[in-house]
Formats: sequence, C-alpha cells, structure tokens
Amino acid sequence: MKKIAVLGAGLCGATAAATLTQQGYQVTVFDKGRVAGGRMSSKRTEQGYLDMGAQYFTARSDAFKRQVKLWLDAGKVELWPCKTALLSNDEGFISLKASEDTQARFIGVPSMQSPVTALLDGIPQVNSCRIQKLDYQQQSWTLFNDEGVSYTGFDAVILTLPPVQAQQLVAHSALPELFGSADDVLEPCWAVAMHTDAMPAQDAIFCQHPKLRFISHQQHKTGRSSCYILHFNAVFSGLYLDESAQFWFAEAIAILRQELHIQQEIRPLVAHRWLYASQNDQSAAPGLIALPNLKLWAGGDWSFGGRVENAYLAGLNLANALIEQDKSQQETP
Repeated sequence: MKKIAVLGAGLCGATAAATLTQQGYQVTVFDKGRVAGGRMSSKRTEQGYLDMGAQYFTARSDAFKRQVKLWLDAGKVELWPCKTALLSNDEGFISLKASEDTQARFIGVPSMQSPVTALLDGIPQVNSCRIQKLDYQQQSWTLFNDEGVSYTGFDAVILTLPPVQAQQLVAHSALPELFGSADDVLEPCWAVAMHTDAMPAQDAIFCQHPKLRFISHQQHKTGRSSCYILHFNAVFSGLYLDESAQFWFAEAIAILRQELHIQQEIRPLVAHRWLYASQNDQSAAPGLIALPNLKLWAGGDWSFGGRVENAYLAGLNLANALIEQDKSQQETP
C-alpha cells in the first residue's frame, strides 16, 4: 500500500485524498489550518456560521454534478434560494438593480466546509501543521514542519497550496521551480461581515464597483448568522492590504449606508484577509504541474481558472495523474 502526502485540506486536496483512498492508497492530509475547508471555510460564531470565503458554488461538468448529487442526498449540501442583483457603476452613478437568473447555486450545510469534511471522513489529517520543507531521498519523501517535526516514508506528494506558497515550499526544499510567475495567479481579497436588522430584497449582489466584487446576505442560508458579507475586489484589497480591521469595518459601513441605503444600526462582526483568494483574469491558468520523476504533483482551482468546481476537478485530475503513473510503471517490464 503506497503512502501519499497531500498538502492542503481544501476541496482540491480533499478530492484527491478521497479518490486515492478509494483506490487503496494510504493517504495523510496536512494543513496549516485548524480545520479542513480552505477557502470554503466558514467561521463559527454563537449566532451561526459566517461564510467568509466561498459564498456558493455551481455545477456544470458531469463529474461534479454527480458529486453534488451525492452531497445533496447526504444532507451536506443544499440549493441556495438566493435572489440576485447587480450593483453597477455607470459613469460615476452607482445603482442597484434586480438581476434574476436561473443558475442553480449550492451551499454546504450547516457550513461551507461540510462537503469537504465529508470527503475527508476517515482519512488521517494533521491540522495546524505548516510544512516548511520537503526532502526526496531514495525514492521516499520526508516532510518537515516549521517546528522541525518530520513525517517520513511517503511515496508521492501532492501539493494543493496556493501557487506562491507551493513555490516557496519547493524553493526551501531545493526542488525545481513549479511556476514561471507564481505571484500573478491568485489575487487578494478582504472579506467583511456586518450585522444589521435591515432585511435585503436580494441575497447575492454582483458588483461592478470601484471597491467591491460581491455582496452576500446570509438570511436564506441554513445554519448561518443573518448578516451581510462584503468581498472587496483585488485592486482595492491590494492597495490597503495591511490596513487594520477597523479600516475595513469603516469602508463596509460607508458602502452599506451609501450604496444599499441602510439606515438601521450596523454592527461589525469579522474582517478576514485572504492573501490568495480569486483568480487573476489576466493570468493564464497553468494547468496541473507534474514532476513525475520525483513523484510530485501540484494543482488547485487555479489550475483551470478558479471556481469551486475547478478545485474538485483539479483534485480528481491530480489523483488520476498519480494513479496512471503507477499503472504505467507496473506495466513496464
């Protein structure tokens, strides 16, 4: 039974780990976070979960549709009955208009990471563990965390980290570069949760706005705190990347007052900085990265242009790339 190390417990890593486990591999998943989920994580509060990362996901490919159906049947996922709108900037005049569509949007229940944790059920995980170095000797991988603890005896490694973090890891490990320019693949986003008693007419607001990319309200999300979540766009987030939470709370309050015309009290809840959040539209998706001679693969949603579905498909492709190499080596006399 071959031992595989998967770095990253987001949807991509969980999918790769589950697929390999089903094929008889012995998989261990490592993640720097306290719980699995990655950018599909929700923050637990006394009032309910806050979806600070992914707000929903869609299913277009046959493979992902089949997986979503399994999650629906298991009660890990449900349809989000959201009403959509567009916040647009037309020659300096910002307006909010209803923009209904028929797109099916799904959420994890009772939190966004529920489908991720379902995939990882029964698979060994090492959480709160930041792997800082990899070492490949005599066809065996050893992993070292930032406290010097080692994990040995792995036959292959799958990296599902953001490109910058994956590139930093291989640089520390004196391994070949994975990317030409890892900095350009994923962009930052500040996410801000705000509570108000005002009930919106729309739940999902797509933004053509100098500061915002998306506004969500959680009133129709099972298990969530009823509040607004504002996602600031990459340009504005990047300009004020190191500002305090108070700066972002003030920005969110101003937008809710001015753009959504909320008069009721607005109470700040959480501000969270995602350094590597969304796909850069100007950066070409690199596809999966393979170093088969070293038995090392890397990928993620960024491999194919972003979105939750692509994280799942990347996980499938990573696992299948490893499986196919094993088969070809077994068939070679």
